[in-house]
Amino acid sequence: MAPLVRALQASGDLRPIVVSTGQHRELLESALRPLELVPDHDLEIMVPHQTPSGVAARVLELLPPLLDRLRPDVLLVQGDTTTAFAAALAAYYQRIPVGHVEAGLRTYDHRHPFPEEANRQLVDRLSTWCFAPTTLARDNLLAERIAAPRVVLTGNTAVDSLLWAVGKTAVRCPAQTVLITLHRRESFGEPLRDIVLALRDFLDETPDACALWPLHPNPNVARVCDELLGSSPRVVRVPPMDYLSFTGVLASCRFVLTDSGGIQEEAPSLGKVVLIARETTERPEALEGGMNRLVGRSRAGVREALAAAWREAPYQGPLPAPNPFGDGRASERIVEALAKGEPAS
Repeated sequence: MAPLVRALQASGDLRPIVVSTGQHRELLESALRPLELVPDHDLEIMVPHQTPSGVAARVLELLPPLLDRLRPDVLLVQGDTTTAFAAALAAYYQRIPVGHVEAGLRTYDHRHPFPEEANRQLVDRLSTWCFAPTTLARDNLLAERIAAPRVVLTGNTAVDSLLWAVGKTAVRCPAQTVLITLHRRESFGEPLRDIVLALRDFLDETPDACALWPLHPNPNVARVCDELLGSSPRVVRVPPMDYLSFTGVLASCRFVLTDSGGIQEEAPSLGKVVLIARETTERPEALEGGMNRLVGRSRAGVREALAAAWREAPYQGPLPAPNPFGDGRASERIVEALAKGEPAS
């Protein structure tokens, strides 16, 4: 959302008010500072051992009084988090129009990813504007009978942010580094164990490779990492990285193993292969070009995908590389749509 905040500030007519829920505060701070964002309001919803229903309940309790005071013309939410759904619902109940940034992503499988697939479908149903990042996302929305005037093809703001950030950091990692990000709730338990075992197998078989893993704060992730990788010097485990530093290692690593959504959109601009350790992806556009690869969560499948990616020569073409998720102008298009006022229903 950072490039969209900047675009709104530059518009002259539209004034952004940034509201933080305070969820995952350490991760949030690592993003806000480098992106030069200061929230105007903080709901401070974070509690130990929080659940999706608890997050939704606290957002629905704490956000409505703030909306009553502010009476914004639009509430903008991004993505498929429980926060995005609960905030959109709170605004809908108060008849405040909702704009959904990154609308229309679908797997049509409510188990994968859980609970994100339900969240994003529900937000789109509540939204006045559905800002679709790709033609496939737009077509999904139209097929669901969301009125065409409400659907705006924009590209993805994640690409805007990446292109802004990549030149602002000197952080780099060794060229033989495999960058790891794993955090999906649907993989907790045996699937995550199999993925990590596959990584361990790959490193045992590939002496020149190393891994960099910014660990998500969820204890379900750290516990598996500790148990299966121990204190291996081949796997550098670090706390969550600030956004600029992470952009630097993404730009300099060999390739990526992830279950994240955002990296699937960002890495193509940097020419990086992304191995997606999931059963499905709501971002199939980059699969067609072969840079993003859906590798599942089995030990053998992930191990073979890691080995195959290692054997390939890194991308040497010009940057930014072609990216189906955007050209860096998504925020401008969203501001243009908002400035026109509410679309016909």
